[in-house]
Formats: sequence, C-alpha cells, structure tokens
Amino acid sequence: MPAAFVCADAQIHEFEPAAFDLIVSRFGVMFFEDSVRAFANLRRAARRNAEIELIVWRGPAENPFMTAAERAAAPLLPDLPPRRTDGPGQFAFADERRVRGVLERSGWAEIDFRPLDVPCSFARADLIDYMTRIGPVGRALRAADGPTRARVTEAVLRAFDPYLDGAEARFVAACWLIGARFA
Repeated sequence: MPAAFVCADAQIHEFEPAAFDLIVSRFGVMFFEDSVRAFANLRRAARRNAEIELIVWRGPAENPFMTAAERAAAPLLPDLPPRRTDGPGQFAFADERRVRGVLERSGWAEIDFRPLDVPCSFARADLIDYMTRIGPVGRALRAADGPTRARVTEAVLRAFDPYLDGAEARFVAACWLIGARFA
C-alpha cells in the first residue's frame, strides 16, 4: 500500500484493518475524548509489529512559557478554568504512568518514553496574538469587555519578559517522544 495521509476521528473512523506499519502524531493525541478507544482503533488499523510514534507536551511545570499567560491573567480573570492534566487538552499526556496505562489497555506494547527538549522562538511581534487568541486566556478574552481585555493584555505581556531576547520570544518546549509497537 502506498503512503497515505488520513484525516479522521481516530476514535471512530473505520480504518482498513492491518493497513499501516507506522502511525505518527505530533501534538494531536492529547485531545482525544476517549484515548483508550482511539488507540485501540488505531491498533486495529496497524499491522503486526507496526509502530506508533507520538510527540506530546510534558507537564505545565516543565513548560512555563505555555502557562505564563494564564498565571498572569488569573488574578484579573477569576473564572479562568484551570488546565486539566487528565485529558483532553494540551497536557493530557504529561503523566507517563497514565499514558502508559492508556496504551497498554488499548493493545500497544514495548512502550518507550523519551524526553525531548526543543529550543523554540518566534517573533516578539507575534506575542500578543499568541497570548490573546489561544489557550484558556484567549478563550476568556473573547467574552471580556475592553477595559478587562486591556488590563489582561498588559499583565500578560509583562509575564513574557523573561522570554524576550531582542525581536524574539525564546523558550524550550518540554515534550515526550513516545514510541510503542503492536506486538
């Protein structure tokens, strides 16, 4: 079978059985509503000895850049929802023990976790868009009035000062590289 790209809900898509020898996800699997169901479905689509390779975020404590906006905004946005680490969400695959259990229950074996720390940067000019459009702060600001939005934006911008280097925002992305095999 030639290489294929499939865009579908991994929990319910009727993949061809035993069709794939490699399954790859970069920052997507953390958002499954039912991780065991999704990975079991992917395993059914995998050939014997197929591999799955995942890149996911490690925890919020190891990714302070990712949570700087909400820490700074929390006093100004009292209804800001806390990040969940039990899924679905950005840090749902941070806990190695939990994820190992998900993969084992869905039929994957030879599970391997390796830390992956990636230096990242983006233009300082893009920081306001980053902090006000995505994540919990971005969602909260959509409903905020103008004065609240201005106060939050100012507070959050200050929270990113430690990451600024000239015209760039620099940080390290603390990730897991997870591998497993359908044995």
